[in-house]
Amino acid sequence: MNSTVAVAGGLGDLGRLIVDALRKTGKHDVYVLSRKIPNDTLEQTSPLTGKKFSPVIKADYSSEESLAQLLEQYQIHTVICAMAMDFEDASHAQLRLIRAADAASCVQRFIPSEFNVDYDLCDDILPYPEKRFHTVARRALEATSSLEYTYIYPGMFMDYFGMPHIETHLRPLPLIIEPAAGQAVVPGDGNAMVFMSYTKDVALYTALALQIEKWPRVLTVRSSGITLNRLVELVEENLGRKLQVAYEPVEERLLQHQTAMLPSSLEHSSHFPGGIEQLTALMADLGACMALGAYDFTGLKDSADLVEIFQAQTEAPPMRIERLLQLAWKGR
Repeated sequence: MNSTVAVAGGLGDLGRLIVDALRKTGKHDVYVLSRKIPNDTLEQTSPLTGKKFSPVIKADYSSEESLAQLLEQYQIHTVICAMAMDFEDASHAQLRLIRAADAASCVQRFIPSEFNVDYDLCDDILPYPEKRFHTVARRALEATSSLEYTYIYPGMFMDYFGMPHIETHLRPLPLIIEPAAGQAVVPGDGNAMVFMSYTKDVALYTALALQIEKWPRVLTVRSSGITLNRLVELVEENLGRKLQVAYEPVEERLLQHQTAMLPSSLEHSSHFPGGIEQLTALMADLGACMALGAYDFTGLKDSADLVEIFQAQTEAPPMRIERLLQLAWKGR
């Protein structure tokens, strides 16, 4: 389906990958919605008309009316939101964009900023406070009168387990294993199944999803499923040595926002406004969610898997965690 697409947050970590993947299909004019226009913005050639155009549009996320006018002006058919949904302002911006897209007669489809797991899971499985920013967007989409929408679940981004030896736009996060330091902090008993995908594959399959005539409510990118204990074993096998492994109990520690931190945590905490305290709480939340099964797609119902749907149309299968760990850590 050839169309004009706008990616909100298209200059961000995942957003820029989605923009690149959409352009590579050759089926879409792709615009980026941004509060600021970078000085190094290059013109693009439209695959639909052959004309040159400037791909970054300055968006005022404080005004639904302004956003609706912008979407009409550029005749946007599909909106993809790839904003980092971890603070109130971003949530409000996405809500206004949803309502603006519903008001704009040209917009037919909307993919909200999900790209994780089912945010409607109860706190017993997904004890993640920031999920409220996603659930409020879901309720807003359900209330729209004209938009077709879908939620994309890639699970955990496997990029985190290959840094710094793989190509990625994500910022480092001291998550579970720090191979260079020879340490691991495993949530729960380590037997939880975690599904994960490489961000480049997530972007590719998000772009391909636009070819589906009618979207199911949930689309997954089921690249790899692995237990946390097996994840540790694979790292050890590639390194050729054992890791020092600590296990964090869910009830007594993780749900209390307490967890042991990996050696690089202090360095990475500088990227968080709340410093090491905020990072510790985030690691505890993510650990609890993994241990409690939020990232296990084994029994997921009423969904379709993009990897399976587009198996015949992709040049290569998606990255698997086994391959990524080998590329990143074999013999190091």
